[in-house]
Amino acid sequence: MALVYVTGQDVGITTTVLDSTGAPAPGDLAVTVTVTDPAGATSTPAPAAAGAGVYTAVVPAVAAAGVWRYRWTATGTGVNWADEGQFQVRPPGVEQVVDLASVKAHLNLNAADHRQDDELQGFILAAADLARDVVGPLLPEQHTEWHNGGTTTLSLDWRPVASVLSVTEYIAATSWTLTDQPLGTSTDAYGYTVDLDRGQITRRAVGDAVPFPVGVNNVCVVYTAGRGGAMPWSVRLGALELIRHLWSMSQQRGGRSPVGGSTLDGDSGAGVPQGFALPNRVLELWKPYKRPPGIA
Repeated sequence: MALVYVTGQDVGITTTVLDSTGAPAPGDLAVTVTVTDPAGATSTPAPAAAGAGVYTAVVPAVAAAGVWRYRWTATGTGVNWADEGQFQVRPPGVEQVVDLASVKAHLNLNAADHRQDDELQGFILAAADLARDVVGPLLPEQHTEWHNGGTTTLSLDWRPVASVLSVTEYIAATSWTLTDQPLGTSTDAYGYTVDLDRGQITRRAVGDAVPFPVGVNNVCVVYTAGRGGAMPWSVRLGALELIRHLWSMSQQRGGRSPVGGSTLDGDSGAGVPQGFALPNRVLELWKPYKRPPGIA
């Protein structure tokens, strides 16, 4: 089995039925497998016998991202057996920051050796999550945020901001939809201006800055964050270095070299694990694009 699947992919699952002694169960068995998708819906794909107590089944074209669970049961003469497992499905279009080929080149791994590709893909996805948390999204993504009123300027959580789709303020049960009114073009008392680089929205009334109405979570902002897929080189290198760091730590056993007996570029080969999930060299590479409030 792969470690991570993508939506739309067939997923093969396998089990070995054991008897009460722990040996593969022989003979005719009644075997079933029940698969539960992330939303809780169940299905029962048909098992196929592969010999020596081994049974396989295919979950066709998995449609939902998340954790899928499955439960095998088998009964027969002297056999009452059950087993459970799960597999992970990621959604399409997930931001990965770097590709598998670049990672293998950075780790000095043979591009034609695919034995570790699934494991490396897991590190790529993890590094993308951490990069997004520090520097913000690279691919466009929409956010809906509720902010407290009472101030003239709101700071959005995710940067860089690509565009603001709507700003709505509420007083009790009444709502007002504000319009983007750049300075010099202001038309009424229900406007705002936006600083995309800083991710800030300023309430405007005919050009003047005025406070949003006082309240708790009474200003709703819908906006798109991201860099439109643009990849700063230092962010890309930082992601590669983060993957190298995480991969190296996972490979160190008994002081052996981090990868296949050969050290990584710049490594001593001493096999001493390094602390911290995010090394300083990675944070330094990402620093020019770090989004407030940042991380400690």
